[in-house]
Amino acid sequence: MNETQIEKRRHARKQINETAFVFDSNTGEKLGQLLDISREGFMLLSIREITVQQQLNLTLELPNTISVSGHHLIKVSAKCAWCQPSSFSHDFGAGFQITSISEQDNVALQYFIRDF
Repeated sequence: MNETQIEKRRHARKQINETAFVFDSNTGEKLGQLLDISREGFMLLSIREITVQQQLNLTLELPNTISVSGHHLIKVSAKCAWCQPSSFSHDFGAGFQITSISEQDNVALQYFIRDF
């Protein structure tokens, strides 16, 4: 997203300081690493370009200090709002808007944003 685009976010973004991956729920393919997240969307660093407006079913593997595995999985449907070459690597930055999330996963996401 460039500086000339109007900021449309209504909720603060939470920076992810630990490794958190995003997977395509249908294929299991790792799409990239989560960089930040809010109640309405997230940004990831992807090894491949993602088509803008593409709707995907995704699994977010969030860090979780309570879980034995060290991660909490949240499933969402999300639409790619933008994708552009990264300014700090050979990857792509992509922004997603969450379009669908279960009530249980939404509660878990809210707790993660608040507490982690």
